[in-house]
Amino acid sequence: MTRKHLSRRRIRRAAVLVSAGALAVTTGCGGGGTSGSVTPADLVVSTPPAAGEIDKVSWALPMGEPATVDPVKAGDYSPNTVVSNLCEPLMRLTPDFSVEPGLAESVTRPDPTTLVFTIRPGVKFWNGNPLTAADVVHSLRRNLDPGNRPAHADVFKHVADIVQSGPMQVTVTFTRPDEQFLDSMAGSVSAVSEKSFVERAGDGYGTPSVGVMCTGPFRFGRWVPGERVVVTRNDEYWGTKAKAKEFDFVFFTDDSTLTTALVAGQIDGTYEAPIGSLDTLRGSPGGKLYFGPSTQSLSIGPATTTGPAADPRVREALDLAIDKTSLIGNVLHGAGAPLKTFTPPLSWAGDPAKPVFDAGYAALPDTSKPDLARAQALIREAAPAAEPLTLAIPSGDQTGLQTATIVQAAAKQIGLTLDIRQMQPTEFSELFYDPAKRQTVDLVIAQGYIEVPGVYYYSPGFVLPGGVFNWTGWRDAEVERLMTEGQQAADPQVAAEKFVAAQKVFAPARLQISLAQLHERLYMSNTITGAPASFAYIGSAWAAAVGKA
Repeated sequence: MTRKHLSRRRIRRAAVLVSAGALAVTTGCGGGGTSGSVTPADLVVSTPPAAGEIDKVSWALPMGEPATVDPVKAGDYSPNTVVSNLCEPLMRLTPDFSVEPGLAESVTRPDPTTLVFTIRPGVKFWNGNPLTAADVVHSLRRNLDPGNRPAHADVFKHVADIVQSGPMQVTVTFTRPDEQFLDSMAGSVSAVSEKSFVERAGDGYGTPSVGVMCTGPFRFGRWVPGERVVVTRNDEYWGTKAKAKEFDFVFFTDDSTLTTALVAGQIDGTYEAPIGSLDTLRGSPGGKLYFGPSTQSLSIGPATTTGPAADPRVREALDLAIDKTSLIGNVLHGAGAPLKTFTPPLSWAGDPAKPVFDAGYAALPDTSKPDLARAQALIREAAPAAEPLTLAIPSGDQTGLQTATIVQAAAKQIGLTLDIRQMQPTEFSELFYDPAKRQTVDLVIAQGYIEVPGVYYYSPGFVLPGGVFNWTGWRDAEVERLMTEGQQAADPQVAAEKFVAAQKVFAPARLQISLAQLHERLYMSNTITGAPASFAYIGSAWAAAVGKA
């Protein structure tokens, strides 16, 4: 897998922690309930449908200004939140994280190494030009050119060719079967842009001055650098038209400023509501706080092929020393849940073999509570060097700092010394791109997400040789065999069984120390409703459903 880290491992901006108390909500709203953790019963997939149209919605992008709205380069919260409402993929991600047809009206698989997409007829770009198979081929093939800096190039790792095979037909052939590929099309990776527009725009495509040319429910309006991206309703849209005539995506990088704007009604809503402000938002009379299922996670990754962090026994000991339940309550304010491995259950929620995945996940050991005796025994066995280990976090991230402090205290209890190194965001980002930068750190705290369904989308990056997240150089021949066979298996049951068997081997290696699964945090003012409450917003045209409450 060659995915760039930032397509899944988002670096959080600064957070303001105003309370250490945990949080509870009643199903569907954040205005009631008693103090306590958010339970599975509190999670909702959708919010009440809109009652009618609305002139304008102001929506916060809490991760700041997007670097681009070119779907090929979109691999972060801010660009994906905007792009998903402008540029449509071949397959659609639904609020429950399942996949349905999008611009591809149907898909067939004539043989194990061929996928044929039949493109939906009658679809037009915003400029009135019809969507063609040539546009689809050009958009997909842009992911094959490193010069485009594609955020999801690894999805095409096994693609041999992409060609137009009929008037409204596109055929993708593979060097080997890849059953994950179709689900991977439910995101910006397959979003279609008009070929002629892209070619004329060149490197300017997706920039503030040029914008994009797509088919979605909203048109690119204007981009005011440093302030907002404005999109307007596409009244010629082929599907269900948007309820809002205009959507303003406003940039925020400070949680306290955003919280004030939300409570004051200056901003109508946001995803990824600030963790430190959850109690404030929950008590706001002008809006509601929703929690939904998510594939986001908070974790610690080993960053070196040598030293104590490269020893699975040391990683397991550190994992067993951390009280995840306490961390979820005190750091995440209850807006999370224990996570046993780096592939959250929502990833397979719509899979036909869900019971197999569920059973495999249930069989993994529960590490939500510490086991200091076992952790100390592992440290005695591993006998790591006495030098301190360096734990890297981005500077200004108070959530990360509080997490690191908890991890540091847990390590001390089992005889490990951790030094916390706060790095400037740019320097921290380089850890994920440049192996040389990782030579000075042992562990890294990061937040990540999985943007499409499927267990073979994220996990290969950790468990296969050369994987983009396999920073310790870990490898196991049996895991390689099972993962390869599983991703090629046409039978969902077989694919699930192979993955579960591989997971049983790689999970004990703690290739990632999973601290928590993060719930989606959606806040909307009382004037609007209709947005999905799940993390599926990251790859769907969610804003089209938002309207008058």
